[in-house]
Amino acid sequence: MMRIGRRLAVISLGLAVLGWGRSQTVAAGPARELILAEGGKTDYRIVTPAHASKPAAHAARELASFLKQITGAQFAVVNETAWRGEPAIFVGLSAAARRVTPQARIGGLGHEGFVILTSGEHLLLIGGAPRGTLYAVYTFLEDYLGCRWWTSTASYIPQKASLRLGHISDRQVPVLEYREPFFWDAFDGDWAVRNRANGMQARLDDARGGQITYQGFVHTAFQLVPPENHFDSHPEWFAMTDGKRERERVRQLCMTNEELRRFVAQRVIEWLRANPKANIVSVSQTDDPGYCQCPTCQALNEKEGSPAGSLVHFVNAVAREVRKEFPRVAIDTLAYQRTRKPPRYVRPDANVIVRLCSIECDFARPMTDQANRDFYQDLVGWGRICKRLYMWDYVTNFNHFFRPQPVVHVLGPNVRTFVENGVRGIFEQGSYLSPGGDMAELKAWLLAKMLWDPKRPPQALIDEFLHGYYGAAAPHVRTYLEAMHRDALEHNYWVGCGAEVNAPFPSYQAMVQSEEAFRQAMKAVAGDPELERRVRLAHMPVTYSWLWRPDLRLQADAAGFKWCASNDFLDGAHDVLAICKENAVTQYAEGRPIEQLEQSLVGFGRTRPVPPAGFAGVKGLIDMQELLLQRRGAPATMAADPAASDGVCVVRPGTEGSNCETQAKLWFGQNPGWTNATYKCFVVVKCELTGTKGTAFGLGIYSPDSDEDIVSKDIPAAQVANGEWQTYEVGTVALKRFKQAPVLWVGMAGNPENVRSVAVDRFFLVPAQ
Repeated sequence: MMRIGRRLAVISLGLAVLGWGRSQTVAAGPARELILAEGGKTDYRIVTPAHASKPAAHAARELASFLKQITGAQFAVVNETAWRGEPAIFVGLSAAARRVTPQARIGGLGHEGFVILTSGEHLLLIGGAPRGTLYAVYTFLEDYLGCRWWTSTASYIPQKASLRLGHISDRQVPVLEYREPFFWDAFDGDWAVRNRANGMQARLDDARGGQITYQGFVHTAFQLVPPENHFDSHPEWFAMTDGKRERERVRQLCMTNEELRRFVAQRVIEWLRANPKANIVSVSQTDDPGYCQCPTCQALNEKEGSPAGSLVHFVNAVAREVRKEFPRVAIDTLAYQRTRKPPRYVRPDANVIVRLCSIECDFARPMTDQANRDFYQDLVGWGRICKRLYMWDYVTNFNHFFRPQPVVHVLGPNVRTFVENGVRGIFEQGSYLSPGGDMAELKAWLLAKMLWDPKRPPQALIDEFLHGYYGAAAPHVRTYLEAMHRDALEHNYWVGCGAEVNAPFPSYQAMVQSEEAFRQAMKAVAGDPELERRVRLAHMPVTYSWLWRPDLRLQADAAGFKWCASNDFLDGAHDVLAICKENAVTQYAEGRPIEQLEQSLVGFGRTRPVPPAGFAGVKGLIDMQELLLQRRGAPATMAADPAASDGVCVVRPGTEGSNCETQAKLWFGQNPGWTNATYKCFVVVKCELTGTKGTAFGLGIYSPDSDEDIVSKDIPAAQVANGEWQTYEVGTVALKRFKQAPVLWVGMAGNPENVRSVAVDRFFLVPAQ
């Protein structure tokens, strides 16, 4: 028989049962071998209850369909009233099922627990409503027959001429009531139910058991109390900042206002009346780190030792009013940023869910690592005081879904850590807006497995997915995962969820290892178009990173390595865009459509950049074109300019004030193996003038270490060649002296009477010697 995963198709008596301390052996009749199918035929019928629910009926249809694919046999689905005692697979709890196993303990399954049991010549797949029976069927197909649903479009269904079962006695009740791998592909309803994910975003209709349903998902404070509707009549409802309540500075609600508490409770009740399917409603802070500083809130927060104090008092008051009409609905709030630290005295009510957010963590390291010590202490603290603690965890880079994000190896350990500290629901926020993202398929599947059973060995699951999804390329894709993870740990990178694409990770060595791994991967699957597509998509983060990292070439030169990537930016850009098109990628970052990336990479008539005037052939030159420039203040725009070095520049109108800058962050000094070289920094600027008075623009070098400019210059309008590109020396920096990356900047002067616009073509650095 074929061995797949953790189980054999023939299961012996005394089977080790899965689960987190809640799976048990179920009493049943004497052991015997069941022959479900032989030679494409079966004596079995699938028997449903007389009045089968939609999920039970769907589970029976799914079982019949997959058994036919596995064995070639047609398994008829019949109502229990048509059953005449022949060998049966009972799907769902029916009177007939009770008769064949009167001694089986099937109580206490809740909404999602189930029993898989053989009794005599019969097989029973029975679960709690609404999802338990579905999960019994899919677990049977997966753990006992070897089926796998890797993605919404990729699966493995084994072929078996003979299907025989030994005795099975398996009872599972999930420890986590809410399980959401928040990835684009995981929203497919069939994938979600087959992998036992029940999150609110998955397309789980009634036949697929429904889902956890939120009314208002997060950051609902201003949805409940819109400032534009209520500030003028009730300014006291809104947070005080620096001693004032000002409409233009509104950031949060005032958590101690009793009238506001009553108003919010009534608003929540109205929401729930309009959405009777909701079982959780969010009463949560805005996505802003501020909080109310009025004397009453301040006093309460000081007593509680955290701004979470006033928040939990507020939410408890709302929850007590809501449960009078909706006793089964929970009120959800956030322990997020300033409210992350648990309060000293107040305890969340039984119908209050606190979602603890890990946004500040280093995601390449476990939550128990010293790097995440403060967060882990808060996790332990909330676990002690909150009866329904949920986690909001982050498993992608929101600024660039394609950037390497080496978190795979900590996902399993982190899920275990959460559960060990009393967490009952987990939301894993990945690349949710589009297909694509660094190893999104693996992360979603791995998380689904761990969220159902946190005791499963994650490394074995990773290998199982890689071999099932990438075929012969699996060991090479594994090399990529290992190279990136090792690189992050060895060089002490902080892997957050919002890193810039040109941040100093990964190193050139890790990129070279990964590039070679994917070359071998493509060679291993050559001739299989589908596997080649999967490998190209997995390779995307490496391909993408070459484009944005001018320092990688310098690392290669400094170490004497042969350059292994394309020398042509435009060729690499077209490769990235072709992979996006092939995989129907629509977003490359949170809120950024792929069309924007295409315009940035190859739009505006971009050409290959020419060397800076007077610096052709200079070894060690770092060229930072407009793609790498950040915008502070009002957003700048990219524009075509045939006279710019690559035909494109960044332009700001002269009406902008001094808070608006075009910046280049110098990550390069933080790269491993970097030299102690000192660099002269230059910028190429074109200023269009309408007059010659005052300052045209400013430029300088800012140090985050000291929070001040180490160089700052004003360029008088009278010294500018109107409408012409000019090169300005900004200053000199020794990159290694900085703990945080310094920033080159060109700032607006707030001089619209004389300055029509300021454009930046490039920043560039050359060794000082």
